[in-house]
Amino acid sequence: MASGIVHMAIAKKLAEKVSFSDMNRLMLGEVIPDFSTAGNIKGDSHLKVKVMDGKKSTYDFDRFRGLFGERMLTDDLYLGYYLHLVQDILYRHYVYDRHGWNPSIPGNVERLHNDYRIVNRYVIDKYSLKNDLTIPENFDSEELNKICSFDTQGMTEDMKRFFQPVEEEPIFFFTKEMTDEFIAEAAEFCEKELERLRKGEPGIDKTQYAWTRAGKQER
Repeated sequence: MASGIVHMAIAKKLAEKVSFSDMNRLMLGEVIPDFSTAGNIKGDSHLKVKVMDGKKSTYDFDRFRGLFGERMLTDDLYLGYYLHLVQDILYRHYVYDRHGWNPSIPGNVERLHNDYRIVNRYVIDKYSLKNDLTIPENFDSEELNKICSFDTQGMTEDMKRFFQPVEEEPIFFFTKEMTDEFIAEAAEFCEKELERLRKGEPGIDKTQYAWTRAGKQER
C-alpha cells in the first residue's frame, strides 16, 4: 500500500514525539513487510485474513500481537513491523474510502506507482530521510521469519532506487499534499496506538477497517 519511503517518514515524524531505542531496527521493521520472497510458502507478510463470514479482508493484528506483543515493547524491529501494518490499513481507508481510489480501471495501478516514484523524492527531501538501513547479520534467525521469508537483498536494491533523483512530472492521483496529510494523520494514530500498547490496553481492532473491494488491488 503506502510506499516504503512514506513508512519511513511516518516513523521519523513519530520519533519526534516518542522515544525509540534503535531507529535502524524501527525503520527496517517499517520497510521489510513489503519484501517477502517470491513464492513464499510460510504465509502473507501482511497477515491478511478474511473476516465477517469471509465477506471482508483485513490484517490480523490479533495474531501479530499474540506472537510478538511483548517483543514489540522491547524491540523496535517488531514494533516497526506492527506499525507498518497499522499504517497500511489506514492508507487503504485513506485512498479507497476517503478519496475514491479505483484500482480496477486499466492503467490506474501503474499510474499510482508512478506517483509514488515522484512523491518519494519530495518526501525524502522534506523529512530528511537517508538510505542508511542496515540488515542485522542474524536477520534470518529473527522470529519474524516465522510468518514470512524476506528478500533483504531486493529491499536493499529497491531502497537505492527509491533514493535516486527523478524528474518532476504531473501527479495523477496521490499528490504531495495528500502525502503530507496522510503522514501526519498516520503518525498521530500510531502515537496513540503505541500509548495503548504500553499501557496494556487493546490495540487496533482488525474488523474496524476491514474492506471489501473488487478488482485489482494493491497490498
